[in-house]
Amino acid sequence: MEWLMPFRQVVRPVPIIVAWVVITFSAIVSAAVNREEVRIDVLHIGTSSSLASGEKAAKEAAAMETLQGFIKMETGLNNDITSQQEWHQLADKLARGEFQLGMFEGYEFAWARQKHAELKPLALAINVYRYPIAYVIARQDGQAKDFGALQDQTLALPTGATGYLRLFIDRQCRASGKKPENYFSRITTPSNFEDALDDVVDGIVQAVAVDQAALEAYKRRKPARFNRLKPVAHSQPLPPPVLAFYNGVLDNATLDRMREGLLNANRKERGQTLLTYFRLTGFEAIPSDFDRVLEQTLKAFPPDSESK
Repeated sequence: MEWLMPFRQVVRPVPIIVAWVVITFSAIVSAAVNREEVRIDVLHIGTSSSLASGEKAAKEAAAMETLQGFIKMETGLNNDITSQQEWHQLADKLARGEFQLGMFEGYEFAWARQKHAELKPLALAINVYRYPIAYVIARQDGQAKDFGALQDQTLALPTGATGYLRLFIDRQCRASGKKPENYFSRITTPSNFEDALDDVVDGIVQAVAVDQAALEAYKRRKPARFNRLKPVAHSQPLPPPVLAFYNGVLDNATLDRMREGLLNANRKERGQTLLTYFRLTGFEAIPSDFDRVLEQTLKAFPPDSESK
C-alpha cells in the first residue's frame, strides 16, 4: 500500500509522562553534578492532562510515586510532578515560574505560544516519526471512501490513543456540527491498537483512529490483514510532544546540559531501555522547520472556545 511509509520498529505504548520525567531527570542530575553552582532543591514539573491515558490512571499514579522515590534515593533531589487539567493552566504557571519545565502535546504547545511568546521548546519526544500523522482506517472492501461516510457508524478509539488522534477525530466531527459521541453510533475503546485494527478487519467496527507508527507495527505483525485495510482520512504532519521551558527561568548552561542528556539518551544502556519501554525511539533537537509545522497546525487546528 502506497499510503503508508516504510516500516520502522515500534513497541506497545506506556504513558509518556514517566518516560519524559525519567530521562529529563537524568539530564538534570548530570547538570547538577557537573556544575556545583547550579542548585535545584525541588524541581517542579507540570504536565498536560492530555498526555495521560485515563484508563491507566491508578497505574500511572503508582508509577509516579515509584519514580519520585527513585529520583530521591539516587540523586537526593526532591521533586514534584503535577498534571494540569488544561494546557493553558500549564502555560500560565510556566510563565509565572511555578514550574521549571512543562510537557505539552505538540498542538497544545502551538496554542500556548500564541499567548506566551517566551515559551521555548527544549526537545521533542519522538516515536519513529518526528511529525506523526493521524489516520482513520476502514476495511478495503467497505463502502466508506471518506470521513463523512462514517457518520452513524462505529469507531474504535483505543484507550491509549494520543491527544492528537482525539483532536483529529473531534475536529472532523465538529466540521459537521456534531461531537464525536453524537457523530458515531458507538465508540468502542479497545485496550490496544492491534485489537482495534483487528476489529475493523473482522467487521466488528467500521473504522479505527490510529497513528502511522501503530499502523506499521500492524503491517509487520499481520501483513495479510493489513492489506485488507484502507485510509479514509488522515491529518497533516503534526508536532510531537514537547518538553518546554519559559525563557529566563533556568540558566543557559543548565538548559544546554539537560538538552544534551536528552539527545544522547539512546546512546546509553539505561537510556535505550527506557526509550524502548516507553514507546519512544529518541529525543530530537528542535528542527529548523518546527515553527512552520506549528503555524500549519494552528491554521488547521486552532484552539476552540472550550480549550482556551
